[in-house]
Amino acid sequence: MFRSHAGIGPDMIVPESAPSHFRQKHRGETMTRRLPALSLLAAAALLAGCSIANPTSSEVSLQYGAGPFDSRKFVECETDRDVSDVNDDHYYYPNGQRDFTFGDGDGIDSAPLTSTTQDSQEIKVNGTVKFTLNTDCSPFTDPTGKVWPGGKLQMFHELIAYKYDAAPTDGGEQMKPGWTALLRNYVGAALDRATDNEALKYPWQKLYTDAQAKAKWEKDVLAQLPEVLKSLTQGVDLITINSVLLQKPGIQPGLVQGLTDKQAAELRSQAADVDKQAAANFPGGIPGYQAYQQQQAVNEAIKSGKVQVLPVPQGSPILVSPNK
Repeated sequence: MFRSHAGIGPDMIVPESAPSHFRQKHRGETMTRRLPALSLLAAAALLAGCSIANPTSSEVSLQYGAGPFDSRKFVECETDRDVSDVNDDHYYYPNGQRDFTFGDGDGIDSAPLTSTTQDSQEIKVNGTVKFTLNTDCSPFTDPTGKVWPGGKLQMFHELIAYKYDAAPTDGGEQMKPGWTALLRNYVGAALDRATDNEALKYPWQKLYTDAQAKAKWEKDVLAQLPEVLKSLTQGVDLITINSVLLQKPGIQPGLVQGLTDKQAAELRSQAADVDKQAAANFPGGIPGYQAYQQQQAVNEAIKSGKVQVLPVPQGSPILVSPNK
């Protein structure tokens, strides 16, 4: 005896000797129940065979075709989530202003820079450059005639950043260590040249003590920096300089001491001039002023206990002897 068709499960094996209508009914029910599961498996397999670009609002992604059946070439720029071939690669770059810092301490992109002034003194330069990576993806032809379908960002990636392994391959991650090395060799190198060129226009004391001269130096470095940087990137503005902030330059310890001594000498000279003017206007002139100063010195000595005062009868000679 066979069970009724209502009792036949989807995984039950029906003998070939069973009536044909039982066999057809069972197979139909099995296929119907398995279709949703197969659809889910197919979707999962499809997603497993894709790569997903998911740049944040502060990133731009470059997609490159790869894999055994694709040539290694640029596909497109991406600013939104995008699903592509599983073998494709994505490189993420910052979209917005960033800092390049140079100086002493932790978390700095570069050590202090050095420049030479007009009077051949070496100064130490610390500060910050604010810049923006040119993420323009419009098709672009560079000065050599090469066409970049992904614009200046593609040019930056292939000519510079890829060699430093600077860009992460997942969205929302920190830039790789190669990014800092890249900034030192491009922004830092251009800045070093610009500060050198402009520092030669000033003696060190002007940059160290004159606020207006230092502000002019900073302004001139900002004006020169973009062109110097473009000379390192085939004449193309791959990085835009927004501002330059230079701190008061560091000078050699000997110059600091010399400046201190000079200021002290100037103060002594000014005090002497005041004394001369006071003496000339004092009652009795300079002799009267000298007698007054001498009396003031005696009074200070008595107050401090350096001399002893003894009562002397009127008409007797006065002897003042210092304490031992």
